[in-house]
Amino acid sequence: MEDINKVLGRINLLGQIISQSTPRYLLLGGKLLEGEMKQRIFNQGLNSKATKIGKYKAKQWEKKRAETGRQTDYVDLEYTGQLRNSMQVVKTGKDEVVLAIVTDLDYKKAKGNEERRKETIFLPTDEERASVEAYISDLIVEDFTKNFLSL
Repeated sequence: MEDINKVLGRINLLGQIISQSTPRYLLLGGKLLEGEMKQRIFNQGLNSKATKIGKYKAKQWEKKRAETGRQTDYVDLEYTGQLRNSMQVVKTGKDEVVLAIVTDLDYKKAKGNEERRKETIFLPTDEERASVEAYISDLIVEDFTKNFLSL
């Protein structure tokens, strides 16, 4: 049977290991969020309330989309792929990670769409947040299990 000091030492070391992994947890969680939000916005055409962004109202735009092989049943904010590609996980500090639209032009496109439609599109849904939290928790448990058993 281990004495209490040895157990406390193992717990302290484990805390250090998990603390050092924080940037990795944030980066991986951010990448998951990026994928889920891109799927929702650009593939499913859903806003931050997980409802349809809307229908195309301008017949000329709808026609142009159709001519280039794009779907026209609902707004999906996907045309050239530039806005989708501009949404990226960015490490801003040692323990800071953000999901950002990295070009000014694409940021203006995103904000313009939200203002024009009077709805939030480029913020995570409650489900996306919960998914990322669960994923990061799983990563911590995995590291805990792997490292605790090897100490």
